[in-house]
Amino acid sequence: MTSEEIVEKIKNQFGDAVLLAETPLGDAVVHVAPESLVAVAEFAKNDPDLSCDYLSNISGVDYLDMDREPRFESVYELHSLDKNHSLRLRVGIDEEDPVVPTVSGLWKGAVFPERELYDLFGIRIEGLPEQRRLIMPENWEGHPLRRDYELTVEDVAFSFNRDYKSELVKTKPPTR
Repeated sequence: MTSEEIVEKIKNQFGDAVLLAETPLGDAVVHVAPESLVAVAEFAKNDPDLSCDYLSNISGVDYLDMDREPRFESVYELHSLDKNHSLRLRVGIDEEDPVVPTVSGLWKGAVFPERELYDLFGIRIEGLPEQRRLIMPENWEGHPLRRDYELTVEDVAFSFNRDYKSELVKTKPPTR
C-alpha cells in the first residue's frame, strides 16, 4: 500500500476519531486523540492490508513555547515487515492531565518505551503494568526532557579575571 492508501483506509474506518491525516515527505502520519489510540493501533496491527506487526519506537515531544496545542505529543512508529510500509501515529496530550493509554497489550515491546515516556516527559501511561521510572532514580524530582526542566541549580563561576574568579571559588560551598 502507498502512504496515501494507508491514510485513506484509516480515515474511512475511524472518521472523526482521526484528527488529521497527512503524508509529509511520503510518510503516512495519522493524528488521533488519546481515547482513540488503542482502537486505531489495533486496527493498524490486525487489518490484513495494513498488518503493522512491528512497533519500532515510541517517543515524546514537548511543544512548550511553540504556540501549539496541546503541549505534549507521543509518537508511535509502526511498520509492516511483510507489506514493507510504515505508519506514524501522533497523539496530542493535554498539559493539565498528561495521560495516554498503553499499547503494551498489542505490542509487548511497548512497555519499556512507555516507561521511558513517563520517566522523561511525565506522561502517565494508563493501564501500563509497571508504572515507574526507567532511567532516572525513583526519588528523582521532575522529568528531564520537558522543555521547562531546570538544567542547573547553582551558578557557574565564569570569569577571565583571575582575582575575581578566586574570590568566587572561595565563597562557593564545598562540592562532593
